[in-house]
Amino acid sequence: MTQRPKPEVRAAILKAAAEAFADAGFERAALGEIVERAGTSIGNFYKYFANKDAVFSEFIPRGFTTELKSRIQAQVEAARSELNLFELGDGHPYRRASEELVSFALAHRNRVVFLLLRAQGTKHERFASEVVRLFVELALEHARVTSPRFPVTPASKRTLTRLYTAFVATLGAILAEERAEPATRQALALQSIYHLSGLKALFDSAPPEEVSE
Repeated sequence: MTQRPKPEVRAAILKAAAEAFADAGFERAALGEIVERAGTSIGNFYKYFANKDAVFSEFIPRGFTTELKSRIQAQVEAARSELNLFELGDGHPYRRASEELVSFALAHRNRVVFLLLRAQGTKHERFASEVVRLFVELALEHARVTSPRFPVTPASKRTLTRLYTAFVATLGAILAEERAEPATRQALALQSIYHLSGLKALFDSAPPEEVSE
């Protein structure tokens, strides 16, 4: 008698694949490791999925990257005209958007870790750099409103790009390393304080002398 596919086995394979992709990336996540994590076999794997690509297409479903970027944009835009983000009340749109973004990232931790840190060699490999570019654009919009003396030059844009490249990588590392939700939230909050303090100091500083590009 042919054995019927079991939803729980399929779900276990998807969960194991998500963990493997987040830990090692798509190319280095071997099928043997995935089925071992899932507590099944290679033969059983092929009853549910044609190949590793089929699992991956469900790991990062259509529209997920767009939704994540939209949530990031909503958070930053909510703070566009605020001079001091540390004085905002819990009901402020920035606070609400921040909580929604953190909750979304926690609910999709493996996907977000993969996109920020491990997407090399896939169609999503430029996602992290796209997020960095989005952060830089939104930060400059914020600076134009709150710190009009800040010089928007190619050099300052490159500086912000370097800062946000490190910031995005750190967010991915926190989600990868701090597995307990309370610890993750604390680490994200501390990183936010550090980042926003530095950004405010940068935008509020006196413009440096003009230099040739």
